[in-house]
Amino acid sequence: MDCKIAAIICAVLLSASLIQGAAIPRGNRCRCTKVSKIFNIKAVEKLEIYPRSSTCENVEYVLTLKNRKQAICVSPDLKEVRALLGGNNRQLKNIEVIRHQ
Repeated sequence: MDCKIAAIICAVLLSASLIQGAAIPRGNRCRCTKVSKIFNIKAVEKLEIYPRSSTCENVEYVLTLKNRKQAICVSPDLKEVRALLGGNNRQLKNIEVIRHQ
Protein backbone atom coordinates (compact mmCIF):
# COMPACT_ATOMS: atom_id res chain seq x y z
CA MET A 1 0.00 0.00 0.00
CA ASP A 2 2.78 2.45 0.89
CA CYS A 3 4.59 1.68 -2.37
CA LYS A 4 1.48 2.51 -4.41
CA ILE A 5 1.02 5.87 -2.66
CA ALA A 6 4.72 6.69 -3.08
CA ALA A 7 4.53 5.77 -6.78
CA ILE A 8 1.45 7.98 -7.29
CA ILE A 9 3.11 10.91 -5.52
CA CYS A 10 6.25 10.49 -7.64
CA ALA A 11 4.17 10.32 -10.83
CA VAL A 12 2.28 13.49 -9.89
CA LEU A 13 5.47 15.38 -9.04
CA LEU A 14 7.20 14.30 -12.23
CA SER A 15 4.21 15.18 -14.40
CA ALA A 16 3.90 18.59 -12.72
CA SER A 17 7.29 19.59 -14.14
CA LEU A 18 6.05 18.77 -17.67
CA ILE A 19 2.98 21.01 -17.47
CA GLN A 20 3.54 24.45 -18.95
CA GLY A 21 1.59 27.40 -17.66
CA ALA A 22 -0.13 29.79 -20.02
CA ALA A 23 -0.45 33.50 -19.42
CA ILE A 24 -3.98 34.71 -18.91
CA PRO A 25 -4.59 37.99 -20.72
CA ARG A 26 -6.09 40.53 -18.35
CA GLY A 27 -6.89 43.24 -20.85
CA ASN A 28 -5.15 46.46 -21.68
CA ARG A 29 -3.23 47.83 -18.67
CA CYS A 30 -2.38 51.27 -19.96
CA ARG A 31 -2.13 54.33 -17.73
CA CYS A 32 -4.34 56.33 -20.08
CA THR A 33 -7.89 55.14 -20.47
CA LYS A 34 -9.02 58.38 -22.09
CA VAL A 35 -7.03 61.09 -23.82
CA SER A 36 -7.67 64.81 -23.39
CA LYS A 37 -7.43 67.12 -26.38
CA ILE A 38 -7.66 70.37 -24.41
CA PHE A 39 -5.34 71.67 -21.68
CA ASN A 40 -3.82 74.95 -20.52
CA ILE A 41 -0.15 75.01 -21.54
CA LYS A 42 0.63 77.59 -18.82
CA ALA A 43 -0.52 75.16 -16.12
CA VAL A 44 1.81 72.34 -17.20
CA GLU A 45 4.59 71.35 -14.82
CA LYS A 46 6.02 68.35 -16.69
CA LEU A 47 5.39 65.98 -19.58
CA GLU A 48 6.14 62.29 -19.17
CA ILE A 49 6.41 59.94 -22.14
CA TYR A 50 5.90 56.23 -21.53
CA PRO A 51 6.98 53.90 -24.36
CA ARG A 52 5.17 50.79 -25.55
CA SER A 53 5.48 47.88 -23.16
CA SER A 54 4.28 44.34 -22.69
CA THR A 55 1.27 45.62 -20.76
CA CYS A 56 0.34 48.52 -23.07
CA GLU A 57 0.74 48.76 -26.81
CA ASN A 58 0.45 52.58 -26.95
CA VAL A 59 3.01 55.33 -26.41
CA GLU A 60 1.46 57.43 -23.64
CA TYR A 61 1.89 61.16 -23.02
CA VAL A 62 1.03 62.23 -19.46
CA LEU A 63 1.00 65.88 -18.34
CA THR A 64 1.25 66.92 -14.70
CA LEU A 65 -0.46 70.21 -13.91
CA LYS A 66 1.11 72.72 -11.49
CA ASN A 67 -1.89 73.89 -9.54
CA ARG A 68 -3.55 70.56 -8.78
CA LYS A 69 -0.67 68.09 -9.20
CA GLN A 70 -3.14 66.22 -11.35
CA ALA A 71 -1.98 64.02 -14.22
CA ILE A 72 -3.87 64.01 -17.50
CA CYS A 73 -3.24 62.02 -20.64
CA VAL A 74 -2.96 63.98 -23.86
CA SER A 75 -2.85 63.20 -27.54
CA PRO A 76 0.62 63.39 -29.13
CA ASP A 77 -0.95 65.01 -32.20
CA LEU A 78 -1.68 68.30 -30.40
CA LYS A 79 0.46 71.23 -31.51
CA GLU A 80 1.21 72.13 -27.87
CA VAL A 81 2.63 68.66 -27.20
CA ARG A 82 4.71 68.81 -30.38
CA ALA A 83 6.00 72.24 -29.28
CA LEU A 84 7.02 70.79 -25.91
CA LEU A 85 8.83 67.92 -27.59
CA GLY A 86 10.53 70.21 -30.10
CA GLY A 87 11.94 72.50 -27.40
CA ASN A 88 12.13 75.49 -29.77
CA ASN A 89 9.82 77.76 -27.77
CA ARG A 90 11.60 79.72 -25.00
CA GLN A 91 8.44 79.97 -22.90
CA LEU A 92 8.12 76.19 -22.81
CA LYS A 93 11.75 75.42 -21.89
CA ASN A 94 10.96 75.47 -18.15
CA ILE A 95 8.57 72.54 -18.59
CA GLU A 96 10.35 69.29 -17.83
CA VAL A 97 10.05 66.50 -20.42
CA ILE A 98 10.74 63.02 -19.02
CA ARG A 99 11.20 60.09 -21.38
CA HIS A 100 10.80 56.81 -19.53
CA GLN A 101 12.68 53.78 -20.80
